[in-house]
Amino acid sequence: MPAAPLRTHYRQLVVESPSLHNNLLGDPARRLLPVYVPPQYDSEPERRFPVVYYLAGYAGWGGQKLGEKSWEEPLHAALDRLIAAGTLPPMLVAFPDGFTKLGGAQYRNSPVCGNYLDYLCNDLVGAVDCELRTVAHRAARGVMGKSSGGYGAILAGAERPDVFGHVCSIAGDSAFDLSYRMDLGKCFQVLRRYTQPIDFVEQFIAKAARSSQEFSAMMVIAYAQAYSPNPSVPGILCDLPFDMQTGDLRPEVWQRWLDCDPVRFAPTRATALKSLKTLFLDAGTSDEWCLDIGHRILADRLQKAGVPCALEEFEGGHMGHDERILVSLQKIAANL
Repeated sequence: MPAAPLRTHYRQLVVESPSLHNNLLGDPARRLLPVYVPPQYDSEPERRFPVVYYLAGYAGWGGQKLGEKSWEEPLHAALDRLIAAGTLPPMLVAFPDGFTKLGGAQYRNSPVCGNYLDYLCNDLVGAVDCELRTVAHRAARGVMGKSSGGYGAILAGAERPDVFGHVCSIAGDSAFDLSYRMDLGKCFQVLRRYTQPIDFVEQFIAKAARSSQEFSAMMVIAYAQAYSPNPSVPGILCDLPFDMQTGDLRPEVWQRWLDCDPVRFAPTRATALKSLKTLFLDAGTSDEWCLDIGHRILADRLQKAGVPCALEEFEGGHMGHDERILVSLQKIAANL
C-alpha cells in the first residue's frame, strides 16, 4: 500500500519589491516569502482565508521559524493541531524577510536601508493577496512579531491601519531610555577600538564568531540606520546617538531616536490604533532589555490616550518562547 503523500505546509512566494530597489546597502529587492497554508486550503478550493504576517526580530528573518528543532513541535504542526482542535480558524501565516546587511531596519522606511514599511504593507501584502486565496481586507489581516518584529507590528498598526486590523507585539522594542541605553555604551566600547565605525562593520560581517558585545554594537548601528539615517556620513550612512570621543549622548540625535519610540509616537496615533480590532502586548517578566517594562509603559500611555489594548506577561526572558507566537495568533483569531 503506498504511503500517503506528505502535505505541503508552505507556499514559497518570490516577491520583487519596488520599495527596496536601489537601497544604499545594496541589499536584494527580490525576497522569498514562505506562507503557511492550512489543510483546508487544498481541500476547500473555493474558500478564502485570513492572513497574519509574522515579523522576525533583529538579525533574523521569518523563514527561520520554519525549521524543526529537537524536542520541539514544528510550527506548522502546532498550527495544524490548533486548527484541527478549533482553537484557531484556518488561516494563512506569512513570514517576511526583513534582513539587511547590518541585520535589520526595524521595518521602517529609511533612505539608507530601503522602505521596509512600504515593502511590508504594499509589496508583500499585495503579492499574497494576488497569488493566494485571501480575505483581502484589514479586518481579516493581522501583523505580529517579536522584539524588533514587535516594534514593526506596532509601527505598521499605527501608520497603516488601512492594511492591518490586528496587531500583536511580543517584547517589542519600546521605552528606549530604558531598553537601549546599555547597548549604546557597549557600542562605544567596541567602536573606540577601530579607526572608523565602518572598519568594525566590515570585520564583524567577515568574522566566523562574534562576541555579545560586538553583536550589541552592530545592532546599535543598524538601529541608527533606521532611526537616524544620514546618507552623507561616510561608511555607516547614519548618525550615531553618542559622541565618538567621550561616549556622551548627542541630544539632537538621541531625540530622533526617541521620536521613533512607541511610548512616544503611539499615543499620537490614537485614532489609527483605536480602529484596530486587536491590540495585544506580551513580554517576559525577566526580559533582559526590560521590554516587559516598556510594554507596561506603552499600555499605560495608550489607555490614557483612549486606546484599548491587552497586556500579558509570562515567566521568562527575551530569548526563545516561540510558544507565545501561538498565544498572539489566538488573540487575533478571537477577533477575526
